[in-house]
Amino acid sequence: MKLSSGEVLAGVIVFVLVVFEVWQYLDAKAYRETMNAQLVILSSRVDGVDERVQQAREKLETLEQSSLGGLIENANDALIQGWSAMIDTVEKELQRAKKGFDNQGNSAGTSGNSQSTPTPGPSGAGPL
Repeated sequence: MKLSSGEVLAGVIVFVLVVFEVWQYLDAKAYRETMNAQLVILSSRVDGVDERVQQAREKLETLEQSSLGGLIENANDALIQGWSAMIDTVEKELQRAKKGFDNQGNSAGTSGNSQSTPTPGPSGAGPL
């Protein structure tokens, strides 16, 4: 069985194409491995930068709290909380006083006395 020159040429061409494809595959594989290694390095560098940014942010927040602006802001917050607590206390006292007046009015109405005499307050003075 003798091969013709066309068959030999076709075989050589197929062999060259297979060798070229294998070379391309290996080259692409090496390139992907190089890119993956660089990606891992860059990822670790980004993680390091992110950690440093987070530490700087925490340090900046600490400085802001201890700075004059931070102190003023903290004082404002404390003042607002104080006002809220005072308003709540005044509302409770007003409700207690209203209940006391209502109870006084109910007891005066049930005793038959149409005139109620004002009772002195905690300071000894009569009602305002």
